[in-house]
Amino acid sequence: MHNNNTTDQTDTNNLMTPARGLLVLLGIIIVVAGFIALNTALGVHEFWAGFLFLLYWAGIEHFAWNKLAACVAGAIVGLLMACLVFALPRWLGDAGGLVVLALILVLIYCQVMGWLPVAINLTTMLFLTAGTIPAVQENVNFADAFISLGLAFIYFISLVWVGMRVMAIKAATPANQ
Repeated sequence: MHNNNTTDQTDTNNLMTPARGLLVLLGIIIVVAGFIALNTALGVHEFWAGFLFLLYWAGIEHFAWNKLAACVAGAIVGLLMACLVFALPRWLGDAGGLVVLALILVLIYCQVMGWLPVAINLTTMLFLTAGTIPAVQENVNFADAFISLGLAFIYFISLVWVGMRVMAIKAATPANQ
């Protein structure tokens, strides 16, 4: 019986040794520091959006290329909806709040029905949920969040692509060369 629990990180075929774990940790530190440095160099402070994308694509979808389009589109739609939750009531008053509520209900209905799964999916709901946390809504700069999200698409997707190419080349090279 296969365990589909996404939080179960045990894999008897690929046990992580302590030394290998430290090397992986070092790699993660370098990648995270690079992303923070990139955002900081560009004056972007809302890099949580980029890390949220990485968390979902890496942690839930395990860098699956066939899930990437849904992760990207879902992140954009979810962050856009969170932005609208912030903006519409300010622009339109109570009517804006009703419009936001109607839009969220449409999103949820589409999610329940399985309609538009590339754009409306769990990534969408994750970004909508995180982006509507009161402390986030109080202080967020959504333009920065969108920039960070775009940077994450470029940075993390490129790193994963290069890493997979390097691993494929290493795997194809005979061990005695």
